[in-house]
Amino acid sequence: MKILKISFQNINSLRGTHEIDFTKAPFTESSLFAITGPTGSGKSTILDVISLALFNQVPRIGKITRKEIMEKGAILTRNQKEAFAQVTYECSQGQFSSKWSIAYNRNNNLNDYELEICEADSGKIIDCKKSEVPARNEFLIGLNYDQFIKSVVLAQGEFAQFLRAKKEERGELLEKITGTGIYRSLGIRAFEKYKAISGDIRSSKERILALEIDLLESEAEKEVASELTALEKAAIPLEASIKSIEKQIELKSTIEKQALEISQLNSQKEKAAEQLLDFESAHGAKMKAHERVQKYAEGIRKWSAAKENKLSLQKDLAKLESDLSQNSIAKEDCLKVASNFIGTEVSPETIEEKIQQFSKQVSDLQQQKADKSKEYLNVKSQLERELKGIAFQLNEKSPEESLNQLRLLEASAQDEIKVLQSHLNSIDLTQIPAEKQGLLTHQERLYKAKEVDNNIKSLTAEIEKISKEEKAIVEKSATLPQEISTAKGKVELLTERFQKLSLEKENKELKASLEDHRSKLVEGEPCPLCGAMHHPFAEGLPPQDDELGAKISESSKELESWKKQLIENESKLKHNNERLDQVSINKNHLIKELETLQLYFEKIFSQFKEKEATVNWDELLEKNKFLMAKIDQFEKAQENYSSLQSAVPLHQQLNQLLKEGKSLKAELETLYTGKDIYGDANKLQQKWTTLLQEEKSLIRQKEDLRAKDLQIQNSLIELEEKLSPALTAEGYSSIGEAKEALLPEATYIELRDQKERITKSLDQLKSSIDLLQNKLVELQKSDVKKTKDELTTDLSQQRTSWKELNEKAEQLRRALKNHEENQKRIAAIQATIADKEKDNRRWKILDELIGSSTGKKFNDFAQDLSLSHLLLLANERLKDLNDRYKIDKPNKNEDDDGLVAIDEHMGGQRRSVKTLSGGETFILSLSMALALSDMASRNVEINSLFIDEGFGTLDPETLDQTLDTLERLQAESSKTIGIISHVDSLKERITTQIQLKRHGQGYSTLEIV
Repeated sequence: MKILKISFQNINSLRGTHEIDFTKAPFTESSLFAITGPTGSGKSTILDVISLALFNQVPRIGKITRKEIMEKGAILTRNQKEAFAQVTYECSQGQFSSKWSIAYNRNNNLNDYELEICEADSGKIIDCKKSEVPARNEFLIGLNYDQFIKSVVLAQGEFAQFLRAKKEERGELLEKITGTGIYRSLGIRAFEKYKAISGDIRSSKERILALEIDLLESEAEKEVASELTALEKAAIPLEASIKSIEKQIELKSTIEKQALEISQLNSQKEKAAEQLLDFESAHGAKMKAHERVQKYAEGIRKWSAAKENKLSLQKDLAKLESDLSQNSIAKEDCLKVASNFIGTEVSPETIEEKIQQFSKQVSDLQQQKADKSKEYLNVKSQLERELKGIAFQLNEKSPEESLNQLRLLEASAQDEIKVLQSHLNSIDLTQIPAEKQGLLTHQERLYKAKEVDNNIKSLTAEIEKISKEEKAIVEKSATLPQEISTAKGKVELLTERFQKLSLEKENKELKASLEDHRSKLVEGEPCPLCGAMHHPFAEGLPPQDDELGAKISESSKELESWKKQLIENESKLKHNNERLDQVSINKNHLIKELETLQLYFEKIFSQFKEKEATVNWDELLEKNKFLMAKIDQFEKAQENYSSLQSAVPLHQQLNQLLKEGKSLKAELETLYTGKDIYGDANKLQQKWTTLLQEEKSLIRQKEDLRAKDLQIQNSLIELEEKLSPALTAEGYSSIGEAKEALLPEATYIELRDQKERITKSLDQLKSSIDLLQNKLVELQKSDVKKTKDELTTDLSQQRTSWKELNEKAEQLRRALKNHEENQKRIAAIQATIADKEKDNRRWKILDELIGSSTGKKFNDFAQDLSLSHLLLLANERLKDLNDRYKIDKPNKNEDDDGLVAIDEHMGGQRRSVKTLSGGETFILSLSMALALSDMASRNVEINSLFIDEGFGTLDPETLDQTLDTLERLQAESSKTIGIISHVDSLKERITTQIQLKRHGQGYSTLEIV
């Protein structure tokens, strides 16, 4: 797997869009490059971009969510609305591009992140959900997130610590570095699983013992079964006797119920007979009388209806006579109203004609008045248009006074024009539009000249400020070259001295005598030769002089101090030179800009500074504005004067129309004061017409009613002739008497049905009583002599005996059932125990082999294997880096206070890694970091590496040696190798660099050089 290109926007402190293309220059010329910059400038952000685009995770935070970004302010650059991270890589299956992005929406709410993967060549997006993209990248690359981080980012500083660690510490470090903590978890899991299953088996066996206590003995079980059988046989006759007594009691209850029901029916029968007598008493005579005349009912009802109709007609005739009288009075009133309306007497024959003549006369006067009003309004509208914008209010109540006021305004406007002409004597008032345009153009030139003049003053001040800063930088940098030269000399001198002292100490340690080694033994710590903890021969020795060690320490401190001073001075000088260059560029740019502006001003606006060097631009602008305002006032005054001249004759015409209109109004008011002459006239005519029509209608109705009255009288005579003889024969003296005996048909039917219901109910009661009497006789034949109370007492005694037998039998059944259920439970638990013991055999073996409560047993074993594998791979890498050393674990007879370095140049001598120099330690730790990368990537070829940490602690010689090693590694493997560091010395050796620089407000910039 090889990273081809990294693109990102607004990630952490790196604001804006950035791209690092490893397929283009300068990376194609040298695949070894440095990522440099001060602490906090964003060097690690480049690694965050890679892991974020591939796996939506970053090493310092973990998985990235919308909540993490909003609460912690992670990933998205401050004050930015969108961000993305994109990585294009090459693997065995082709080239792919994975992109992560996030943005705020239009409502300023942060959307959830998006993650997609596509083919790099065609741009075709691979169809998968964003949650599936990390897994797809893992499949294509062949590494999961943890493996990828360990394979691509090599933190050799961790291995420098690992080399010197003791055995216990080394196991923990190896577990952390390799991520193999699963072995500890497996050991704990094996121990806990075996313990849990064993506890379950033990609990199950305890439950069996508890259940066996409640089991019956074999003889006891047989005795219980036999006793239960005897009790069940004894209960059979008791149950039969109980059922027989219950039936006898039920029979007696039925006989009592039957007798009670017969008694109730007899009571109902008596009540029904009484109801029939009461009905006959109340309604019998009326029904019989109705039945006597029922055959004449239709004729009697017709006679009665005719009588009622005749009476109603007589009432209607009386009302018509009254209505005719009222109509005559209304006609007289209408004639009087018409006379008053038109102002002259009218008769029924002339009323309509005179009303029409009067309406026309009034209408003509109203039309003349309306025409005058319309003409008045038109003239008034013309007057208001002429005087629009002039402070004049028409006074219609005093028209002459209003006209005089208008004439005064006309004279005032003429005076105002004369005053304005005196102010504008320099202006050609006959060419006002041209004069206004000239003043406007002059004003625009004044504004532009003022702006250019202000810019010239601002640039002059800025140039003076930059000149002062330039002078200050030159003064600060004057002594720095001499100080740097002195510091370099000191560093070279002290480095040579430190190397000589270190070599002297190493030689001394190799030639040390037995007494020298004995003096270094510490009570309670193992002897490197024999391993003993107690050292009697080391007691009482004279103290050893460690003067050489003190000199080395002092020399090292002094060297570090001068190195620090050298770096600071070089950095200051570089910063000052860069700033001086920038200041000089800025100053030259500003001077050119100033000269350009000055030439432009002299060419375009020179007339404004002919008399004096300083111009009061605001005063010139105010003068120009004053003239423009006066011209506007003059135009307005002329317009007002013209309007007033036109308005005076219009006002005079308006006054004349007002007089004529008043005259017409007075003439009209003497004839008619209403609003609608035709409406009022039509109402009066309609009222007269309505009264005439009403009179004709009433006369016609009166004639119709008299004809109907005669017809009804004839019908009554005919009915009386038919009915009177028959009704007399029935004993009635008149038709009216017979009508009184006749009931309404509905009333008669209701009374008849009521009588039938009472009679039917009485018959049904008699039938039911006879039936129940017969049933009661049959039931009494089956009854016993004992009373119901005696039978109830016998039933209670029998039930008590049966209950006692049943309770004893139930206790025996429960005992047998509990015995049987406990046997089944014991068998089920025994089967479960057998299954668990079978399953627990492998957990017992695992517990014995790897199990422990802390997981230490299996973890130590696994870490020892991991260490052996890691050292094997590290020594393979070390061959390519340095052929002098191999790394090995301490032997049993060696003090395990760190790993051992085998020095092939010294005949395979085994040395503690603590005796190695800084450069040698770096080479060994780098080989182990590369080995871990090989372990993590397994069968996947990793062609992109980033090496972090460690370079800041190396001296110049060791740093050169280390960089030689890395260049050789890159050349031999064709890998793209990035070195992440803030050491300035790297810039001289590694020409290809990704430089990061911090700026104000927490932002950084990225530059590829």
